[in-house]
Amino acid sequence: MDSLGGLLLRISVVLYGSCSVLALLPGITEPEFIRRCVKAHNTHRARVSPPAAGARSMSWDKELAKGARDRARHCKGSHYPSLGHFGHPLFGWMGENIWLGSPFSAFSVENAVHRWSKEGAYSVKNNNCSRLCGHYAQLMWSTSFKMGCAVNVCSKGIENFSTHPESTIFVCNYGDTGQVHGVTPYMAMGCSGCGSEICRDNVCRYDWFPGWDYGPPSSAHSVSYWQTNLGLCLLGVCWLLHFYATH
Repeated sequence: MDSLGGLLLRISVVLYGSCSVLALLPGITEPEFIRRCVKAHNTHRARVSPPAAGARSMSWDKELAKGARDRARHCKGSHYPSLGHFGHPLFGWMGENIWLGSPFSAFSVENAVHRWSKEGAYSVKNNNCSRLCGHYAQLMWSTSFKMGCAVNVCSKGIENFSTHPESTIFVCNYGDTGQVHGVTPYMAMGCSGCGSEICRDNVCRYDWFPGWDYGPPSSAHSVSYWQTNLGLCLLGVCWLLHFYATH
């Protein structure tokens, strides 16, 4: 009985622990999780030394986040072989960064992104790295401007990493893709490549949003957006009237 009681106690602890961990997992639509992911990325992109010429600020993309969530749920410690088949409405190819750790308490968005930023020792001037720098290159890739992340706890462990019951995987997907072989992540010359975009905190800020995004960043942009589309619609109507009048 003592042995059975001890076994039941251990099972209850495992089950209770698993439930409590799952309750702590942030979803891909939670505002605080989104804020922390975006802030962590933009903070490191702004601090890159020397400053980048045209690095764009990152913003959230729900479709990229869905892809990251799908990857995290597979509990595999390797990169997806062909992100181009994900079917995103804009990006043909997407970048991917992965953080692995255990237990779940070892994870935070900030620690994961910080680890990527410290990966290897990349030299922008010589366009080389003393070790593997794939995560760093994607994090700092100047033309990437959309991202989506997800975190998952794999109770049966993560393939090619750990069998720990709280093995944790954090995945971020990016558009445009980075880590192009032979191409430097960014050009040094702080904000010189922003053009008409505003340079703030060493990254290029822009007032643009895709149709599948959460919406325009300001009411002024919304008015401009609908005025543009209304003008296009009226132009189309006028063309059709002219076509039928002349045929």
